Amino acid sequence: MREIKLFNSNTILSSSKYGNSAMYEQEQQIQKRRIKKLQWFFVLLLIFGYVAATLAQTGMKDIELKATSEFEPTIKDAIKLGDLPEIKDTVKKIANINYGIVSTPLVSKYEVIPIDAAKMQNEPLSKLYRSLLKIGMGTYTTPYGEFWINSIRTRDVAYGAHIKHISSSSHLKDVGYSGYSDNEGEIFGKKFYKKHTLTGEFNYKRNVVHFYGYDTTENNLSKDYTKQRYQLFEPVIKVQSHYTDSSKINHFIKLGYHNLTDIYHVAENNVKLNTLFNTYINKERLFVAFDADYYNHKLPNDTFNDMIIRLNPYFETRGKKWMADIGLAATVDMYTGESAKFYFHPQLNAQFDVYESIIIPYVGINGGLQKNSLRSLSNENPFITSVINYKNSNTKINVFGGLKGNLSSKTSYDAKVSYSIVDSMHFFVIDYTQNGTLDNQYKVIYDNTNLFNVSGQVKYQYKEKVHFIAKGNYYLYKTKNLERAYHKPDYDITLSTVYNLKSKIILKADVFVIGNQFALTQVENNFKYTTESKLLKGIVDANIGAEYRYSKMLSFFVNFNNIANTRYYRWEKYPSQRFNLMAGLTFIPF
Repeated sequence: MREIKLFNSNTILSSSKYGNSAMYEQEQQIQKRRIKKLQWFFVLLLIFGYVAATLAQTGMKDIELKATSEFEPTIKDAIKLGDLPEIKDTVKKIANINYGIVSTPLVSKYEVIPIDAAKMQNEPLSKLYRSLLKIGMGTYTTPYGEFWINSIRTRDVAYGAHIKHISSSSHLKDVGYSGYSDNEGEIFGKKFYKKHTLTGEFNYKRNVVHFYGYDTTENNLSKDYTKQRYQLFEPVIKVQSHYTDSSKINHFIKLGYHNLTDIYHVAENNVKLNTLFNTYINKERLFVAFDADYYNHKLPNDTFNDMIIRLNPYFETRGKKWMADIGLAATVDMYTGESAKFYFHPQLNAQFDVYESIIIPYVGINGGLQKNSLRSLSNENPFITSVINYKNSNTKINVFGGLKGNLSSKTSYDAKVSYSIVDSMHFFVIDYTQNGTLDNQYKVIYDNTNLFNVSGQVKYQYKEKVHFIAKGNYYLYKTKNLERAYHKPDYDITLSTVYNLKSKIILKADVFVIGNQFALTQVENNFKYTTESKLLKGIVDANIGAEYRYSKMLSFFVNFNNIANTRYYRWEKYPSQRFNLMAGLTFIPF
């Protein structure tokens, strides 16, 4: 396509069909010559016209022209046509046609039976009872009783109470009186508001044990001499919000206090505040946890205090198949007679759904400060001495990763590997520094420890008919100064199953396995006493039980414990009871 633009006398030509500059210059020269010829032609034409006009005005101005003719013009009258235009329709009209359809009905051999319309009905609520009583009696003179009472279904409030008692008057061979008594009581109440729930509860516990781990051939002691009693009072109040608006700040606040005393006039008082606030910032969810833990420990001749404050902000975000949270925990520990210690622990958790919630890998890193108190240590080992060296354990870092998911709607699994670095991990060893030859109380020692842990869990549940769970842990401890991680087993396994036969017969079975562990024991050689590590063999404790439901109000049960009839040691010098059984009934009074 050629484009010609005339700007002035010097014409600029451009063409896209020329492949080189020589041809383009030649074409421009030809165009310029053509334009010059046209210009001269127009100049001559104008000159010629000017001469002709001049001659016409000068040479012919004296000439007069006259014309004669016999023709006289006339105008005829107009004739107006009055006819209207007529439009002729070229479409032919067709006369009305009558037609009909002759059909033969098809009779179906299938007859439809009408069905009444389904009616929607509210699902009936299950009936609730106000109370439940469970009583039984077992070998080793073991009475058992438990009672629950609570309010029925309501919109505004819920309240209830629970009490429990189990004791034993057992006399085991070659050791002291091994009787015990566990008593618990609890009352609670809840008030439901439009956007909040207010909960109050009061817990009471009274646990009695005896330091029976001594040789009766060398000592003959009364059961009052070896008695130990722990008594706990614990009121708690909680407030929790239920905002559905993402711009609101949801919160959970828990304020608790407990007083724990033993028979040797050792007491601890603990005031603990736990709070958690969360709200949305854009699409991420911000959590802020703040905890304050004040601990007061009183001995007959001494007392000390400990204050732990913790602030933990973290963000949580999630996608269609993944979820993650990241944050940082800052902790300050103010112990009596020591300068304040500051700790910082990272927090990172992430998981990704690879395929249909069947394969979900996850990883994480965290840490924290654990308070070791009379309550926590006595719950783990009730045979500890009242005079204990208290230290808090600091998990500097804990790195973990695993795989979890649902194999089906009935089966789920979780496998995990973790590695931790812990400062001042606690261990229990017998206190050989006390006077006398009993050596039947434990003290607590601490050491920096690295811990490698492999854990797994599988759950299976089919409606309310079958429930099965299997879980286990493998532990590998590496202590800095101690020869062994005393009374820390190598592994533990738990198997538990429940089978419901038409809601009439309920069968239960449990197997608890604890691996080998070491104790620090004292040995005598030529009247010289030294300590060395002693291997305690693993433990297998199998139990089965059955319940027959005579009616909704009455049922009977029987439990068989330690069916292998083995005498094992969870704590050195403290053997367990052998085979024992308990039978009783469950009744709904009202």
